[in-house]
Amino acid sequence: MMNEFKAMRPPKVKVIREGSKMLIDSSVVTMGDLVVLEQGDLVPADLRVVDCSPNMCVDNSSLTGESEPQKRKCECTHDDVLETANLCFFGTQVPEGSCKGIVIKIGDDTVIGRIASLALSTDTEQTPINREIEHFIHIISAIAIVLGISFFAASLARGQDAIVSLVFMIGIIVANVPEGLLATVTVCLTLTAKRMYTKKVMVKNLEGVETLGSTSCICSDKTGTLTQNIMTVAQLVYADSDDQLKIQDAASSFTKGIRTYDSTSQAFHQLLVCSTLCNTCYFEKHYEDEVSKKKVLLPFKKVRQQGDGTSIEEIVWNPVGNASEGAMIKFAHPALNESLDIKDIEDLRKMNAKVFDIPFNSKKKYQVHIHCKSADPETDKNDRVLYMKGAPERIFVRCSDYCASDGSILPITENIRKSMDMLQDKMGSNGLRVLGFAMKSLPVADFGAGYAWSDGREEGMSTPNFPLGEFSFIEKFNAAASRNEPLKDDKGVLLQPPHPASAPGLVFLGMMALVDPPREAVPGAVSKCKTAGIKVIMVTGDHPGTAKAIAYKVGILWGPTKEDIIKINEENRSSPGDADYQDPESAQAIVVPGWEFSDDMGNDKWNSILEHPQIVFARTSPQQKLIIVGNCQRLGHIVAVTGDGVNDSPALKKADIGIAMGIAGTPVTKNAADMILLDDNFASIVAGVEEGRLIFDNLKKSICYTLTSNIPEISPFLCWITMDTPMPLSTVLILAIDLGTDMVPAISMAYEDAEADIMKRPPRNAKVDRLVTRKLIFLAYLQIGVMQAMAGFYAWMVVLNDYGFPPTVLMGNPSGTGMFFGDQTMYCKFRGGQYVDFDGRIDVESRDPEKQPPSRRYPLWDRGDNGYVEKCTYPQKIFRGRKAQPRASFNFRDADTYDQRTFSLAQPTIESIWALEDKNFFEYAPWRGRMSPFWNNKWVAWNLERSEERLAGEKAGTLGRKGKADAQFIFMAQPAGVYSVCIANAYDLTGRKRPHKIGAYSSLRGIVKGASNFNLADSNRTANFPGSACVGVLNGKRSYNHAQFCNGGYDANGTAKGEPACAALDDSTANVFYCKDGCGLDCLQAFGKDRSADNIEQCQNVASRLIQTNANQHAQAAYWVSIVVVQWADLLICKTRWLSIRQQGLRNSVLNFGLFFETLLAAWLCYFTPFQVLGTRALRFTHWMPGIPWSMMIFIYDETRKYVMRATSPEVVNRATGQVARIPGW
Repeated sequence: MMNEFKAMRPPKVKVIREGSKMLIDSSVVTMGDLVVLEQGDLVPADLRVVDCSPNMCVDNSSLTGESEPQKRKCECTHDDVLETANLCFFGTQVPEGSCKGIVIKIGDDTVIGRIASLALSTDTEQTPINREIEHFIHIISAIAIVLGISFFAASLARGQDAIVSLVFMIGIIVANVPEGLLATVTVCLTLTAKRMYTKKVMVKNLEGVETLGSTSCICSDKTGTLTQNIMTVAQLVYADSDDQLKIQDAASSFTKGIRTYDSTSQAFHQLLVCSTLCNTCYFEKHYEDEVSKKKVLLPFKKVRQQGDGTSIEEIVWNPVGNASEGAMIKFAHPALNESLDIKDIEDLRKMNAKVFDIPFNSKKKYQVHIHCKSADPETDKNDRVLYMKGAPERIFVRCSDYCASDGSILPITENIRKSMDMLQDKMGSNGLRVLGFAMKSLPVADFGAGYAWSDGREEGMSTPNFPLGEFSFIEKFNAAASRNEPLKDDKGVLLQPPHPASAPGLVFLGMMALVDPPREAVPGAVSKCKTAGIKVIMVTGDHPGTAKAIAYKVGILWGPTKEDIIKINEENRSSPGDADYQDPESAQAIVVPGWEFSDDMGNDKWNSILEHPQIVFARTSPQQKLIIVGNCQRLGHIVAVTGDGVNDSPALKKADIGIAMGIAGTPVTKNAADMILLDDNFASIVAGVEEGRLIFDNLKKSICYTLTSNIPEISPFLCWITMDTPMPLSTVLILAIDLGTDMVPAISMAYEDAEADIMKRPPRNAKVDRLVTRKLIFLAYLQIGVMQAMAGFYAWMVVLNDYGFPPTVLMGNPSGTGMFFGDQTMYCKFRGGQYVDFDGRIDVESRDPEKQPPSRRYPLWDRGDNGYVEKCTYPQKIFRGRKAQPRASFNFRDADTYDQRTFSLAQPTIESIWALEDKNFFEYAPWRGRMSPFWNNKWVAWNLERSEERLAGEKAGTLGRKGKADAQFIFMAQPAGVYSVCIANAYDLTGRKRPHKIGAYSSLRGIVKGASNFNLADSNRTANFPGSACVGVLNGKRSYNHAQFCNGGYDANGTAKGEPACAALDDSTANVFYCKDGCGLDCLQAFGKDRSADNIEQCQNVASRLIQTNANQHAQAAYWVSIVVVQWADLLICKTRWLSIRQQGLRNSVLNFGLFFETLLAAWLCYFTPFQVLGTRALRFTHWMPGIPWSMMIFIYDETRKYVMRATSPEVVNRATGQVARIPGW
């Protein structure tokens, strides 16, 4: 930024040192130097003028915002340094005249230097969207971490492995974090920045766009932002066909492009010629071609498209000189061509050579040019013509006649003079700058080629030596002389006598009214701001009267100020108590000049000013602009500030969002700003407000969409812990939702169009309307999220029921389902039904499922006509071995390698199985599972060597525990044989028990109860043990330290492996059986020592466990798919915050693509086999259906909710502010 400030100084400066004029580098200018400035120079330091030409002026627009160059003189005219006429400031330019000035301030001490210090010392505020995202991250992180740690602790407490529990914790944390938020925020901001660029707004800081949407107060500069910064002829006054003076409109934005002047009128012709010849401004018409280096003629004008879609006609030729004179020649150029067939103003000037002129100065407030009627004054024999322009009051008093419509000269009557005054006041009250024009034909006989023209000073006269309408002054002077009273001016200086030749009156031609017109789109944009509850404050360095007039035109002010009400009361002669009396204190509008407030003014005074809904600050300094912004922020406003001059840069830095002008803005201002209006159009700011609000809306919608899936992702863990169900959704599938199917739809919200009422809402209250609010959490979690979770559980239970596991099996049972589902063989109590083989043939032995277990050949239970499963549970793990891992020689297929080392993992025993069978709980492998797409006939005779050890190794490798720890996973699943506590404890369990660790958990009370009080002595199950039957009573709350592993294996000598007594358990269906040359129910079984042969395979019925595993995997996939299905409705309902989807429509093509994308991705992950490692499965088509009714219910529920909200919350308009508000309803 400092480099931009440095660029404002000129490279070389003319100074006078020790009486010598020299050219020095601007960096060595020092205090006391006498600097010489000429037209076009940049001022190198703050100077006090000691000598200047009458037309000396400076362009202070970069400091004060004044569009008109300001006259300079040697005298101090004001106590305010920015107002006094004898100071020139660093960085300003001299458009006209010349002067000498003494350097009084340099570097950081200059006015610009102090502004630079302010800009650099102003801290950049944190953007609202930054604060909102940080707030959201804190909330969601706290929820995620608390839930994650809680589930981790609960999982450990349930006896899960620490690594598995850690995965659960990570899953819960991931489920709570909207992974798509970062991408959505980035896409939102980037898309908006691109859209803003098409609307002529360049965004430097992406977060600034949303800040603009949060804006509740816009402090706008006037010149170039609200106005076009192009002085334009708006209205004309000349004699009409009735020879009466009348206002005529020129085609301008002030007159809405309407033109009423008569281009054939002789009076208009005279006015046009006068405005062209009494004018020193000229056009720069060419540009230099970069290739040929030749000057190329530019077109006179072109049509430029603005950011709001409107077009504006722009003069391409650049007028060089005074802005007011530039406006006149821009009007005159096409008018001369049309009315007088003169192609260029320079042609008119060449045909009417200038003879003499009196430059404009601020004291006399007029300018005089005298022309002949040919190109050569020396040879011209025609009368000379005097043209004069200036302040109307200075022109009126000099005119005795006026030009009629046909060009004839008529005397000015009293009515005409009143009309002149009235028309001037009328145009002036509209904020127009009015200039008067006059002429006088001077006879060539008296004022020929040799006439010595003079303004009177050389002859010691106070008036010129030619007619100038000084008859009033001459009369006044002569009257004073007759009384012997010297005549003095307003400063007490004695006036010289007037020249008698100056007495004849002039001919009044008319008036021109100039305006820096408001941009066409600004009034509509300001109105839109008022509707949206955004306060627009004008903050300008211009005059209060001009600022007030423009403010009324654009709609920033629309009610009377306090001063206006006092004036109305005086005009109406109203006093308190009268019917038409208005209380001045009730004024809603206020115009505050900079001299009426100070840096140290108290907050109460500021509050009284800023509580007005209609505010204009005029004649403000850079420091005051900074204070205004600070006080608006103190009152809780999100403040946007516009500016183009260097003086605006501190306020732009201080504001929540600074907006610089791209055309008129200085490099310093652009550097300090967050965004740049490429067309300098205030209406583009309002478009930015809408885009900013859209960003916040779309982020809120995206977050709402993402958070709704948190409940269906978290609730499975809650059910697993609290209700002891199998896990309805795996951690990997949660990631598949968050990082897969939800990602594109969440990002697609960034492409959503604005809702129709977006600019009817009040500005966002940052303290209440956060990115994530209680209402949003309540909607996402407790309304939509709960319905989504219910849809998921419904789909999950439908699939498990279809595969033989009804809801009664999953919860409300003797329990243990969640802890052992898919790892252990399930035992159930049946009512009716029948045992069948995997081909559906009924057990030939007609075993009664209510009283007898299944056989190896008929292992499946079919419900038949009326059968059903009453209860289910698992054998209690009453053997808990040592914490150490097995020896290096451990082989899970060899019973001799088993010892008491099980990683402290409890194991089920044959005795606990007997205890369940004693209560008529039998092994359950559902026939419905056989009819599933995942069924494998080999499960009833599974080859252990080729599968189980490999499966355990893969599990260990997945979790980074490959090696000896592979065995740990073997002890977590169905044993490859059976354990017996009777054999290991010499058939006497009396007194060998210890407290059972898992028996204390309430979720396992059903298992404890199922294994309790089973007296082995009363059972004939142990009769085959050698010696005597086992003695003891199983107590579900006790476990044993020793157990013998038996798997039916024999050595070559025919001795049972593990322990000889293991031979008694060979016929147990839970145990391993052996086949020659491959496993199968019809295989040739081996017995005794034949089982030690090389071609013998170990086989086991794992159907119950693998049906559970695969059924739950399909159910989990269905749960996952149901979330995708209900997210269809969720995506549609999140499109709008208030309106119906019917009103918003489905125009968002990216969102429509997101609907198809998440569905196709879900199908791809389900049916493309390589992706099934994620836990997805090839679902039946019917298992996609359970989520559809819930999706429809969510959509209908939300549409009804929004309808009731709209119906019970009508809109009202605040008359004082124009803001649209809603009456809070349901």
